[in-house]
Amino acid sequence: MNGPAQRPEGAPDPVVLAAQVIQADRDDVIARLVATTEAEIAQLEHDELLHGLLEASITENIVTALHVIINRIDPQTVDAPASAVSYARRLAQRDVPLSALLRAYRLGHAQSLDLVLGEAVRLGLPDPAGTVITLVGLSSAYVDRVCDQIGRVYEEERERWVGTRGMLRQYWVNQLLDNPRVDLRQAEAALCYRLSGNHMAVEGWCHGATATTDPTAVFDRLSSLLHTVLRAHGRPLLVHTDEAAARIWLAVRPGCPVDPDTVAAELAEAALPVRVALGIVRPGLDGFRRSTRAAARAKALALSAGAGTPEVVAFTRVAPVALLVEEPRELADFVHDTLGDLAVDDRRRELLRETLRVFLATHRSYAATADQLMVHRNTVHYRVQRAVDHYHLDLDANAFDLQFALTICRWHGSKVLRSE
Repeated sequence: MNGPAQRPEGAPDPVVLAAQVIQADRDDVIARLVATTEAEIAQLEHDELLHGLLEASITENIVTALHVIINRIDPQTVDAPASAVSYARRLAQRDVPLSALLRAYRLGHAQSLDLVLGEAVRLGLPDPAGTVITLVGLSSAYVDRVCDQIGRVYEEERERWVGTRGMLRQYWVNQLLDNPRVDLRQAEAALCYRLSGNHMAVEGWCHGATATTDPTAVFDRLSSLLHTVLRAHGRPLLVHTDEAAARIWLAVRPGCPVDPDTVAAELAEAALPVRVALGIVRPGLDGFRRSTRAAARAKALALSAGAGTPEVVAFTRVAPVALLVEEPRELADFVHDTLGDLAVDDRRRELLRETLRVFLATHRSYAATADQLMVHRNTVHYRVQRAVDHYHLDLDANAFDLQFALTICRWHGSKVLRSE
């Protein structure tokens, strides 16, 4: 394959001529590139500070690239401009994806190359094919070199910033929960979360096939899902409590309905391997704290109940039992005093307890109990009568205590039951 034709000795380099024409109109070229970049890439339409950094990055990249072309410098010896490095770091801190930044370089390269090639044609330079090949080779090598460096800078800053931000978030959340004299304005600024509205706290923890799951991605998706389901406003506040658990706070409207069944259905559809405990909706800093305690109690209850617990537990549905989760001996005494020998830990009596619990919860409806347990109505009738007759239970005189004791058994299981 023949290379570019040799130019006569002493003749000007057509590549240099084309680049020098662009250099003479450099300010206008840079202004157009900045405007096009912000118009074409939505993530890069910034506030005044980042706009200035974007402009500085484009300016230094254009100046450096022209310097490389005009002086025929090996692009592999060139480092990314300082302003380009600063811009990449700031984007990493602002959660702007790396793909948007790399697309900006591709867009800038394409437009700059188009301008240079246009000038090469307009000037009627000799050997246009050789000029184009040289320009494309030099500019492409420069962009590849800078993008590789910028990508590494971005990833390093992103890893550092996420870790630092996580620690800062944890610090300020701890201040909000424990410090009676916390500076609310400073906390809100650090967390990017307003404390004046109504809050719902959520505990989430991984279960199932977590070995192949990225917990960070899982909790980000959970946060987004809850934001949609609960119609929250503003940005959720998410803090990882360990490698497989996180707390999330959402700003919701007063009286926001908390339906664990709806949340569970959305989790199943999204195939998220998490269990969730929902707090209560309360206003202000006090509400932030109360909802956090409620979510923690609901989680403790779910963990206490073990296998068979619903994927989503709402404090509002289990409050009486959750409030007593730290009093296992007193709960066990109450269960034994109320249920007698029905409070024995075996499969047969478990069926009787659960049937009687649902029967009382559905206002003694045999049909509703059968539907919920997915058994025949006659089976429900037999189990209820068996529990009442064999264990000497009085549904009329002791209905509240019975239902409460049966609910405790449902959530605490063997912790409050006797062995055979």
